[in-house]
Amino acid sequence: MMKINGFNNYELEGSFIYFIFSKDLLYIGETQKITFSRWVQHFYKSGTFSKKIKKHGIIGVDYISDVKLLSVELIELREEFPELRWKTLTQAIEHSLHVEFSRSQTKLIKNYYEKYEPEVNRFNLVSDTSRTCPKSISNNDWKYAENFAKNIINHLCNFL
Repeated sequence: MMKINGFNNYELEGSFIYFIFSKDLLYIGETQKITFSRWVQHFYKSGTFSKKIKKHGIIGVDYISDVKLLSVELIELREEFPELRWKTLTQAIEHSLHVEFSRSQTKLIKNYYEKYEPEVNRFNLVSDTSRTCPKSISNNDWKYAENFAKNIINHLCNFL
């Protein structure tokens, strides 16, 4: 027996935050398309994650063979806000996650690294939001993004 599924273009869209874990490296990104399309781009030789491995990785460590990928679909964001604001708010949430993990690695160390990479006691956040961080959004939108980021961290840690 065989089951074949087809997908329409609209089924490949959404607001997503994704995580790429490999050894001591963590990459956080966002996309408005289904996450696997972004992950694939990261692993090309000229892809962002591949470049980060060369810059921040430990020489001789095979980061690509030890990759773990997680994705969070921001369904609530798309239900609560008009389409015009989806990308900006997704970028604000991505930036807020970077801020949270820059402040404290404790939750992720305890919930992910102790289980999957016990030899790692501090991870290196290799992604960067300096070019994509929204420059002019309201304080209420920033509060929304910060709360959403904290919620993602809690759900992520419970998932792990």
